[in-house]
Amino acid sequence: MKRAVALMVTLGVLVLMLLLPTGCKKQTSLKVGILYDEEALPAYVAQQEGLFQKNGVDVQLLPFRSAAERDSAIQSGGVDGAEGDLIAVALLNNGGFPVKAVSVALGAKPEEGRFYILAAPNTFNKVEEIKGKTIAISKNTIIDFLADQMLSAKGINPDQVQKEYIPNMPMRLQMLLDHKVDAALLPDPLASMAIVKGAAVLVDKSKLPVILSQSVLFFRDDALKTKSSATKGFLQAYGQAEQEIDKNPDSYRQLFYEKINVPKEVQSSIPVPSFSPEQLPSQENVQLVLDWMIKKKLLSKNLSYSDLVSDQLVSAK
Repeated sequence: MKRAVALMVTLGVLVLMLLLPTGCKKQTSLKVGILYDEEALPAYVAQQEGLFQKNGVDVQLLPFRSAAERDSAIQSGGVDGAEGDLIAVALLNNGGFPVKAVSVALGAKPEEGRFYILAAPNTFNKVEEIKGKTIAISKNTIIDFLADQMLSAKGINPDQVQKEYIPNMPMRLQMLLDHKVDAALLPDPLASMAIVKGAAVLVDKSKLPVILSQSVLFFRDDALKTKSSATKGFLQAYGQAEQEIDKNPDSYRQLFYEKINVPKEVQSSIPVPSFSPEQLPSQENVQLVLDWMIKKKLLSKNLSYSDLVSDQLVSAK
């Protein structure tokens, strides 16, 4: 009889253990999409240093070659979140796929995130000379947005430039070097490669006095609701990795070269990026993006700041 009672108690305890939440002993998993850009570095550092595990989240980083591939993964549920830009966040929401930016990844300061408008080698070197010439960009993207803003900042009407849409960035670089376009807008490290090969810098975004682009970390709304502790843990780990990079950038230089595919020819000229603390995208920057998208007739919905940004993980200042 005693054995039977003991067995029943043991079975009861086992059942309770299965039913009760496992708490911090069981990590919550996330799939996060990343591109081959500077913003991916803190995620790789967090992975290398075990910061995700320390913050109670099991993260699978899924690299994508293009924003289109990343967005398809968001739409299909293949990833819970990603790093990207506010235009991508707005387009996803406009298309019926609710996502929200939870923090700036890069671009809190003008010097963060390097984009350049470049002239083909041995052609011209003053931005005023771009009028009437061709510039290679990608259509209805952050590159398109930046082209308009960077030209306008230099007093040039974007309508005075002929845009050629080359979404593939390595191809855009090659067309610039082959003189098949007069100019192109490229981010690093491709921009530095173009400069090494003779392209002239017409506009350097980092030297403009205004914040034009803010890349962000964003998650699907359902992930923010059902995996709130995991998304919080991810952002905490990402922020800790940013601090580690800023304290000792040389420790992560090789990781940066490998993961961001920095060509050997330009490694000596490209610094390891620095990052600002986690913060929400500014109202001003979000509105600048929305106004541009409305002008371009890219939105069928009346989107606002609260539609694109969540303060669930980072408090508004």
